[in-house]
Amino acid sequence: MKRNGRLIALGICAAIGAAFAVPSIVGADAPVPLARNSYAVSGFKVSPEGKQANSIVPTNSKGKFPLRTMDLSQVPWGTTMTGVIGVEFVNPASCGTSPAFTYSGTSAACKNTYGTGVSFPLQLPKPLRNAKLGILGGLNENGECSGSFEKPSAPPGFLCVYPGKTGSAAEYFDKTEADIFNVSKNGDGSYAVEIFPLTGNASKFGFRVSVQGAIAGPAKFFGTWAYTAPTKEIPLTESAS
Repeated sequence: MKRNGRLIALGICAAIGAAFAVPSIVGADAPVPLARNSYAVSGFKVSPEGKQANSIVPTNSKGKFPLRTMDLSQVPWGTTMTGVIGVEFVNPASCGTSPAFTYSGTSAACKNTYGTGVSFPLQLPKPLRNAKLGILGGLNENGECSGSFEKPSAPPGFLCVYPGKTGSAAEYFDKTEADIFNVSKNGDGSYAVEIFPLTGNASKFGFRVSVQGAIAGPAKFFGTWAYTAPTKEIPLTESAS
């Protein structure tokens, strides 16, 4: 309804006779007046005037609950978060010792592995599992990760990483401006890039990324990631493999 040219709405969904209505502006944090004959809403005791029970909260002008009613300590169940990862380094021309592991398909005097950590903006409701993460075109690819660099997505309970662009004459003045440059590939053509959950309960706070350089010189790897919280709790006895 409108009053004095302003849109007025009840912050609580209730079937109340219009003749008795005393509406309030949606989202008011002050005491919310209800209909004069209101004494209960969905089983909760209410007062026609004054502050209502904590279980009754008015929505804002967009129909959303105010932040004070939300638990911002962890990502809500079923909600998707997205972000960016990046590793930039200089691969040396030679090494004093051989690296612990090497990949075929690239000729180089030395291929060093570099890494970084990525923090989640909110804590995950459950620890990450190895079987529930993957990087498209990387060493631990996962068929469940069906999004893209421009539109990262992940199924419930999964963390998915999507590599950026390697660059072309149409997109960049110089290929070194691309998202991925001088990164090693294995014999199957996959990037020598891998993601890992942090150990145990710490995996709820972030994950690790390792990137192997190809030939000597500047190298970098940038991409996007997506995580979707499970729609229901996953048993802690679930296999970590």
